[in-house]
Parts: sequence; C-alpha cells; structure tokens
Amino acid sequence: MTEMHEAVLAKLDFGAVLERLAGRCRFGVAADRARQLGPSADHETVAYLLDVTAEAVDLLTSFPEVTIGGPRDIRGLTERAQKGGRLQPADLLLVQDTITASRNLRRAFLRLPEAESRYPHLLGFVDHLVELPDLETAINRSIGPRGDVLDTASDELARIRRDVRVAQSRLMDRLNALVSGGRYASALQDTIITTRDGRYVVPVKAEARAALPGVVHDTSSSGQTLFVEPFEIVELNNKWRERQLDEQHEIERILDDLSGRVGDRAAELNQTVEAVAAIDLAMAKARLAFDLRANRPHLWPGASAGDDLPECHPTHRISLVRARHPLLDPETVVPIDVELGEQYRVLLITGPNTGGKTVALKTIGLLTMMAQTGLFIPADDRSVVSVFPAIFADIGDEQSIAQSLSTFSAHMRTVIGMLRHVTPDSLVLLDELGAGTDPQEGSALARALISALLERGPLVIATTHYSEVKAYAYTTPGVENASVEFDVATLAPTYRLMIGVPGRSNALAIARRLGMPEAIIDQASTLLDPDEVRVDALLQDIRRRRDDAGDMVARAETAIADADQLRRSTERELREAERERQGARAEALAEAEAELAEVRETLRRLQRDRDMVAATREHVDTRRLEVEQAAETVRDFRRTRIRPPAASASSRAIRAGDRVRIVSLDQEGEVVAVADDQADIMLGALKMRQPLSALERLGRASTDAARGVVYTPAASEPVSIEVDLRGYRAAEVEEMLDRYLENAYRSGLPFVRIIHGKGTGALRQVVRDILNNHPAVATHQLAPREQGGDGATVATLREDS
Repeated sequence: MTEMHEAVLAKLDFGAVLERLAGRCRFGVAADRARQLGPSADHETVAYLLDVTAEAVDLLTSFPEVTIGGPRDIRGLTERAQKGGRLQPADLLLVQDTITASRNLRRAFLRLPEAESRYPHLLGFVDHLVELPDLETAINRSIGPRGDVLDTASDELARIRRDVRVAQSRLMDRLNALVSGGRYASALQDTIITTRDGRYVVPVKAEARAALPGVVHDTSSSGQTLFVEPFEIVELNNKWRERQLDEQHEIERILDDLSGRVGDRAAELNQTVEAVAAIDLAMAKARLAFDLRANRPHLWPGASAGDDLPECHPTHRISLVRARHPLLDPETVVPIDVELGEQYRVLLITGPNTGGKTVALKTIGLLTMMAQTGLFIPADDRSVVSVFPAIFADIGDEQSIAQSLSTFSAHMRTVIGMLRHVTPDSLVLLDELGAGTDPQEGSALARALISALLERGPLVIATTHYSEVKAYAYTTPGVENASVEFDVATLAPTYRLMIGVPGRSNALAIARRLGMPEAIIDQASTLLDPDEVRVDALLQDIRRRRDDAGDMVARAETAIADADQLRRSTERELREAERERQGARAEALAEAEAELAEVRETLRRLQRDRDMVAATREHVDTRRLEVEQAAETVRDFRRTRIRPPAASASSRAIRAGDRVRIVSLDQEGEVVAVADDQADIMLGALKMRQPLSALERLGRASTDAARGVVYTPAASEPVSIEVDLRGYRAAEVEEMLDRYLENAYRSGLPFVRIIHGKGTGALRQVVRDILNNHPAVATHQLAPREQGGDGATVATLREDS
C-alpha cells in the first residue's frame, strides 16, 4: 500500500477494525494475517473474499462444532530442521500437534453434508491440508506428552535403559550396604546417599576422612562434611555413568532422525500452517460478523441503464441502509441511510459540531473498506457498495507544529495531493471543507473545489457548515444536501442523517433555551442577513413537510399491511369454506355410493336365494331396475360435483354492473370489472376475482337501492403482532400461547414476537418447546438485539396452502 493509502486507513481507524478481527482468531498465524489485511481494488477478488466469508458464516451457523484444533506456528522449526538442526522433544510435540490438527480439520470438512456445493472456497484451503501419518506416528511413538523420549523410540534405547537400571540397582545395593552396616557408622555424618557431579556419594565427617577411603567430590558450606565416593563403588559408578552416556547418545540419534523427517516434509508442513491460518481467518471474519450483526453487502457490477445522465456516476454506487459505525456500541449507535452515485455524485453534509457529521463520513469510508477486504458490514443486507481503486480522505485536525503549518494549511496540502491522483473511479471524503480560514474565502474555495471534483468525476462526500455551500448544492446538478438532525428541545444531536435537507443554524434557538434574555435574542435576529433568515425559514418548512410526508408514508404502510392481513385472512376463510363445501359433497357422494353398494349386495343375495324364498322373476327385475336408477342418480351427483357450472343458455354475457352468484361459494355479489375471462366481484366490503365460468348471472344490480353486505367474514378482534408472557407461570403459558398462535395464524400474520424475558431461562425454554411442536409455526429464533434479544423470540408462521 502507498503512503497515501496507509494514511487513509489510519484516518478511518481501519487498524482498529483489523485488531478486532485479529482478536477473534484462534491461531497466531491467522491473527498476524488479519493485522496485515487491506482493501482490494479488484472486483473479482473482493467478490471471492466475500464468498469465503459467507461460507464461513454458513459453516459456523450450521456446524459450530467445527474448529481448527490446536495447530502451532512451526515454520521456524521446519526451517531449522531443513538446515540440519536438531529439534528438541518439545519442538517435536508442536509439530505433532499441528499434524494432528490438520488431519482432524481436513476430515471434519470432508464429513460435512454437501460440502462441495456449500463450501467450495473453503475446500480450496482444505485441499492444502496434508496428512502425514508416518511422521505423526513416529513422533507419537518416540516422544511422550511431557516431552520425554520414550523407550518405544527404538529397540536400542529400550535395551540401554534396561542396562542403566541394572547398573543403578547394583550400585544402590552396594551403597545401602555400606551406609547401613556398622563398619563406617562412626565416620558418616548421616546415613543417606546423595549425588555430586552425576555420581553417587555419601556424607563423611571431615575429622574421619581417613576412615573411609574414596574420592572427595564436594564439601558442605561449613566444611564439617565431605561428600565422598568410596573406592569400592567407583567401578559401579563408572558402569552406571557409561550406560547413561550411551542412553544420551541414542536419544540424540533419535532426535536427529525425527528432525530429518520434519526437514524432509518442511514444505508440506509450512503449506499446512498457511492453509489452517486461511481457514481460521475466514472463521474470524464470520465471528466478527456475528458480533457486529453484520451482513454481506451487494457489489455494484458497474455500468447500468441511465448511466448517461450527468448526475449519475457511470460505474459506481453506494447505497447503505441502516449503516452503523463498527467501532461504536451497537446498542447506542444511530444507524444512517446513504445513497450516492445514482441521482447525484456529491453529497454535502451539514449540521452542528459534535452532531455526527464526521462519524457519518467515517462510517461510509470504513464500511466501504471493510467490504473491499472481504468483511461483512454492519448494515442491512440490502446495502450496495462499489469497489474503488482508490479512496482519498481528509479528516481531522492535521496541524503540524514541527512543519509550522496551521490547520488550514495542513488540510490544503492534503487536498492538493489528493487532486493530483483522483480519478473518476475514486471515492473522496472531505471533512469540514474550507474550514480554518476566513468564512467568505473558505466558502468560495469549498465551492470551487466541489466544482473541480465534479469535473473529475469521483464520488464525493463532504461535510461543511457554510450556508453558501448549501445554496450551491441546491442549484448544481449532481450535488445533494444532507444534514445531521439536532433536537433544540434537548440541546442534543439525534445523529440521524437526513438526505435532501441541509442543516440549519441553531445558535439563537440554543441561546434562548439556555436562558439568554429575549431582548438580546431579538436584537441578534434583526442583525441577521435577510436572505439567511429566508433560507432558514425555508429549511424549517422543508423539514416540516418532510416529517409530514414521513408520517403519511408510515400511515399508508400500516394501512397496506392491515389490508394485506385482512385479504389473507379472508382468502383463507374462503378456502376453508370451499373445502368444507367440497367435503360435504364428497361425504354425500360416499354415503350414496355406500347405500348403492348395499342395494346391489341385496339384489345379488336375492338372486341367489330366490328359489328358497319363492321370489318371482318380476320381483327380482323390479329390484334390479331400482338399483340401476339409484346408480344413475349417483353418477349424476358425481358429474355435478366434478363439472364446473355452465352459464344459462338464455343468459347474456356477464359485464360490469351485473349481479352474479359465485357457484363454488354459493354467495351473491356485484361485478365491478371484467377482463379477459376473469371478473372482479364485490361481496359487501370484500373485493375478489373469479373466473367467468364459475359465475351465474342473476341480472342487473339495483341502482336505486342501497347495496347490502352480501358476504361478511367471521367477526374477529385484531390480533396483535406480539404477546407478552412475562409474569405468567410456565403452567399457564401453554394454553395461552397455543390460543394466540392459532388466532395469529388464522388472521394471516406472517410472524409474531413472543416476549418471555431473560430471567433464569425457564420460561424461554417452555416457549421454545411449544414452538417446536406447534403446527402453525414454520421457524423461530431469538429476536434481534434491538427487538429484545434473548428476552424475546420471533416465530415465522406457515403460509396456508
């Protein structure tokens, strides 16, 4: 990355995001990789990185038990072994841990259902995980879990260690006999056996040195005790030490052999370390997405229809929905919506200081960089971002005492350097455009700079407080105003970003709220530029109209939702009525067929027994005729059930204003429109569409009589979209929740929210058990944090088929 690129990353706090990512890695190598990540400028690469993260999110969601195990960074060990160095037992255990983790991770992936179709990119990493059973077995056979070389490492080592034990046993027997016998009792300081310089000795009194001939290896700090190796055990000590040296030489040979094997497989082991790190990094991206409640953004593909308009950017778009700064508390941060590139290429954000302008600016830049690094972004899954080859930012106070530069000069140096490199594919972020100098000159410079950037063609987001720049945005195609809202009542910003509405000065309103004498406020008002006053009044009117429009939209959406719920409920009840009618006809048909079968059986029995009962042929023929007539009646009934009703031959074509009967529902209504072979019919307050073949014309509707309600669905109280179970005992919940779910399902609600609180979790478990077994529930999950989190559950209801 260039120096300018590094500076932009620092200004946007991108390193803090990478540090959070590194903290979610389980492998040190992956954490190092995370800290070195940077945005990619290649569209295909970014799409691939996002695919990898999406696969990791799916993996951890569906199979949370899959982990990387306990790999180690053994690249330094493999390099030493490759150069002929000797690895110690602890080093070999690290190699073994890595081989074992690689094997387990590889097999875990290969056991996953549909792994090739669900995780193709992760499997690309898995293909580089090697299994080295021979090396793994050799280390396991040779090195114990505590780092000791085992007897099973070689037959020679096992034989030598047996000789060591025999030599030590003979030596100890002789020493025990020496110290426990009475021959040297007066010369010994104590009846113990110890070691000095790897040889067994006994403590002898200094004044009795001559009583026990031997080699003195050490003396006590007081000089009163000598540690003597008696001459009679020197040979045994020598044999024991020789066996120990043989053991050490065999151990070194074994370690050299194992080290050589590691060196031979160094390339494969290093490849495994890199593959495990890649998989762990992908999982860390998924964990970060979970923690940030982040979603995968859509990548803008490039040129599209309408790109020839001057206000449109030809190749890039930004559309962030409910975007949040990733480093702020998700519980308190206010989400913002941003559009850029489709209707305008420059967005000017105005508002009071500490109102959130800079946070909004950083949020847009930071989320764009996160997406280009393959990270999910904390925004709605409808959000769209572009891949920018370069992002330029001038944010914060860069005053330099060492270079004797003022704040204004420092900003100008940054902007001048930016203008040398900016291209139409760039994203430019400018904070407090033209600030730090005379307001009139600063405003003029800001407008000229925006004009220059418009000519160069990049997407631009800038913050400013100059009113002239706001007016410039209104009159310049491709430039749009925005502002961060300020609540005068609380004297605090709301941090809401409002597109299309410039910020207004709140100085006088704030002063009045703080208790400034009204006379001073009035005098200050008279000193304001009249044009500024008119602009301020215009802005206030725009805000009021915008709020009114927002309220109307909200009410309209609520009305649409209510109407949709009523429509679904009515359609469901109509389907149920039709099923009941068809069921009744089928039941009647079945009953008639059963009776016919019984008559036929009676006739057959009568024919068999006519000689016995003296029945005449005429009597039998009469009964047979009755049976045939009954069969014909059943066939007519079946044809009536199956064949759709035909329009009366004498009736005219159905048209608007006719009264008709819906045959399948046995309901009457009025035709309000006819198109092709379909008719729209009003059943009281309900409008529905039916095929013409299912209608029977009754005549023209009355024009002078009030139209009565022909069809009225079963009356029911509106069902709330949520139910609060807090405070109820677990025994009371089942019946209450079952009744509520049934009513919600019949009312056509797509989903419901069940509030059970957090507490001990007992009530939540009862709710889960009920939802798992309820026929009306398709799926359920804990509510998002902003809707109650662990204290509520959202259940999606089945759609009636």
